[in-house]
Amino acid sequence: MSSSPRARQRAHLGLQTLEARDVPAVVDLGFSGAEGTANGALLRQMDAAPADQFDSFLRIQHLGVEQGYNTDAANFQFNVAGDHTTTHALRFADVPLVTVNGVAYRQFLLDIDQWRFAPRLTLNQRRIFVADTGDLSGYNPWTRQLAGRTAVFDLDAQSNVTVKLNAGLNRGPGMGDAEILIPDAVFGGATYVYLFSKFGGLLFANGGAESWGVAPAAPPPVGNGTLSGYVYFDADDDGVRELDGNADRVREVGLKDVSVRLQGTDVFGRAVDQTVVTDANGYYEFTGLMAGTYSVTKLFDPPEFMDGKNTPGMAGNGQVQESNSDPAVPDMIFGISLGNDQSLSEYNFGELQIGI
Repeated sequence: MSSSPRARQRAHLGLQTLEARDVPAVVDLGFSGAEGTANGALLRQMDAAPADQFDSFLRIQHLGVEQGYNTDAANFQFNVAGDHTTTHALRFADVPLVTVNGVAYRQFLLDIDQWRFAPRLTLNQRRIFVADTGDLSGYNPWTRQLAGRTAVFDLDAQSNVTVKLNAGLNRGPGMGDAEILIPDAVFGGATYVYLFSKFGGLLFANGGAESWGVAPAAPPPVGNGTLSGYVYFDADDDGVRELDGNADRVREVGLKDVSVRLQGTDVFGRAVDQTVVTDANGYYEFTGLMAGTYSVTKLFDPPEFMDGKNTPGMAGNGQVQESNSDPAVPDMIFGISLGNDQSLSEYNFGELQIGI
């Protein structure tokens, strides 16, 4: 059986020959509500979204056929337009995760810009690469590799796919003409994502830049949790704040202007680091906290005082919290578990008066 000239060329280049790639397939997104599939990806025509809901990471512009990929490398390759404000490395964590019929996908948005009298354009190639760094360069059109890396997703892996697009459907303000959902499973433990695309193989590019983007992540909600306590003079060094007087009838008053630092990680994986100062009663409070695991640290001792006992606090229901105070770290209470909208109090730092 004789092979085709295209197959012989691939064999000469040492590339794998996939006869299925020679079978053309068309996904027509040129009408409102259109959708289709290709190599496990979902492709959908979309209504334009407000411009602030489209964060561009790749812009390509050239009359006729145009191609390019996103990177933080100093020099762009092919037909990338603009600068690093519109074309740049894309963190995998910034690609929205969506679920369709129980399958998890990563969502990419595409906005095309064509002349009004010739609004149609074709997307002919789209490949996804991943890496631990954001500055890869050197795409090879023959091997279809980026910096020697093979794509984790190729729109043409199972057949030669052409996607028809129509800029005339979304004239006016807003961004976005198509949504492409790539199975989340292909990305593995990616840190950075690179998208290579090529337009104009069938219907030429003729207007402004084509832009790939993602929807900006919604900011995590502000929590209603609080964590508070006192820095106080613990006259009998028993770790109990006795404002009305201890057994020796000494009032254990609060100490003002002492800095206390909160550190930890909330349920969204965000690092939290805040510092407050005690008031005239020695009281400190952290507010607006999400659920998470935290520590509180007294940053210094007031003049004429030194470290005493630290005591873990109480939940709003009066239950003592499980947290730790390491003698090797005398100014810290750690391992504090804060639940949703929970209020924790009496995370106290006792102080001993020097010379008494």
